[in-house]
Amino acid sequence: MSSCKVSIITIVYNMADKIEATILSIINQTYSNIEYIIIDGGSIDGTVDIIKKYESKITYWVSEPDNGIYDAMNKGIEKATGDWINFMNSGDYLIDENVIEMFTNLHDSNADIVYGDTINNIAKMDISYLQKPYPVECIESNMIFCHQSAFVKTILMKAILFDTKYKVKSDYNFFLHCYRDNKIFQYISIPIAVFDYDTGVSSNFKINRREKAQIQGIEHKISWKMKYTLEYIIWKFRYYVKTNLPHNILKKYFRRRVNKYNKILTKEDC
Repeated sequence: MSSCKVSIITIVYNMADKIEATILSIINQTYSNIEYIIIDGGSIDGTVDIIKKYESKITYWVSEPDNGIYDAMNKGIEKATGDWINFMNSGDYLIDENVIEMFTNLHDSNADIVYGDTINNIAKMDISYLQKPYPVECIESNMIFCHQSAFVKTILMKAILFDTKYKVKSDYNFFLHCYRDNKIFQYISIPIAVFDYDTGVSSNFKINRREKAQIQGIEHKISWKMKYTLEYIIWKFRYYVKTNLPHNILKKYFRRRVNKYNKILTKEDC
């Protein structure tokens, strides 16, 4: 059995209704060599009281203002002393109490980044579905896995950190940089985390698309601007449909749409 130390970092700000589930999923792991770090952005809604309730199980925590989620994540990285880092932010949680032990048994020690499957939870639609990652070469086009289902060697994270000029896509920037620098990615075919789809940071269409284009170096190309305009029109139409269709019809639409994510994805799906 591996004896590697895993640092799990939770970023939270004013999420008293969700932080406890995240904390419990980590402190109840069967694997013992876990360092748990919580970076709170200065919550005033009772979040800190919940953190204090479990502080005997938390290696380090702080509550102070930050300059955005990636600044907070960098603070967590700087405090980490484990071999691997995983981010399990408030609202998200580990799939079960054995998953970290499974990771330590399945990962390749030569890998730089290890990632698995994700359960996406759309609470508003009462829908949860399994999200398989895309093939690693698809990262040139988009994020290939959920960040919460990834483990990164601490030495690598400390060397690069997250670029705080990006508001929603700095994790994509980090992993794309690693891919282009020939870091070793390993996929393990197990679900790692449940991702809270309703509160994910990357929900703003304009910022999401523009930052991704900046990272890829294509934001000034006419072809990208034309594609962006078309995608924005489609997004606005879908947004209108989602906000005006009866809930039961919308739920059926979502269920049909998510079926494709349960399969093994190929490069053609990029």
